[in-house]
Amino acid sequence: MPDGYGSNISRCVDMKSARLFGLKSHDCHIIMEVLLPSIVCMLPEYISNPLIELSIFFKDLCSSKLSEDALQRYEDNVPIILYKLEKIFPPNFFDSMEHLLVHLHYEASVGRPVQYR
Repeated sequence: MPDGYGSNISRCVDMKSARLFGLKSHDCHIIMEVLLPSIVCMLPEYISNPLIELSIFFKDLCSSKLSEDALQRYEDNVPIILYKLEKIFPPNFFDSMEHLLVHLHYEASVGRPVQYR
């Protein structure tokens, strides 16, 4: 775990079945923003690039400073990121929750960063 984080994710790992269980929402948030980009270097580029783009999207969206330019850029890029992910993962991986990424940039532009709500 990176310095400064209090959670112990090692307690949530089942080595026999190679699965994560019992993660809190903050643990998932840290995995998406910090740990995922650090381990994708072991993957082929066509798999790692969309995962890194998705991680950067969530990191920017959850930051305390949110620019209109970044939101406009994500309006154009999120469907492309989802398309790249659809080429990698099987169809049963996707459900309605993945589609909600398309709307997050709009919600952030209307509601502003979470810290100020």
